[in-house]
Amino acid sequence: MRPIVKLCGLMNIQDARMCARYGADILGFVVDYPHAVPWNLDAEHARELIQAVSGPAETCVVTGGSPDKIFRVAAETKPNYIQLHCNETLADTVQLAAELGKTGVKIIKTIFPDTPDPEKTAADFRMAGVYALLLDPRTPGNAKNGGMADIALYTRIKNAVHCPVILAGGITPENAAEMVRQTEAEIIDLMTGIEKCPGVKDESKVSALFQVLQ
Repeated sequence: MRPIVKLCGLMNIQDARMCARYGADILGFVVDYPHAVPWNLDAEHARELIQAVSGPAETCVVTGGSPDKIFRVAAETKPNYIQLHCNETLADTVQLAAELGKTGVKIIKTIFPDTPDPEKTAADFRMAGVYALLLDPRTPGNAKNGGMADIALYTRIKNAVHCPVILAGGITPENAAEMVRQTEAEIIDLMTGIEKCPGVKDESKVSALFQVLQ
């Protein structure tokens, strides 16, 4: 059984529909991110894309900042998931999970490689009410530079919590099957691994990804 596949950094309707057509389970859109990244959309553009791809694929908005800002982004875009991808605190996450949960929006919280005591931090965020965690090899201020997933750290975090832990970082059609085999990840997240250039997806890579994951 293949993992749930989240394809992120979508910026136009053609790419979003193409990814959904090949079988993407979650379509990700970076919205009002606090740092300069090539994939950033404003909330209005993201809302138009999310509305245009309503269907079997779910949608995720990747953002960060204060709870008030994130509530606003969620209200304007109405995704299935909000991914907290910056330096949101445990208290922020508790508040967001409780309030957004009332509207059916699930929280994904990112853990970064410089997170102190990552297993305890992951467990604390799980207790705060997040649906899933995501381990990203990149830090918020260095989001443009890719990095390979830390399999050892991923395994430690996965063993520390009772929720999905999303595997991200350096996944491509060439290595996806082996990385899933090594980690038994329930959910994987790809962005640059299926691109021609930042924000432009490569249909041949998307097709190849789903072929190897069958």
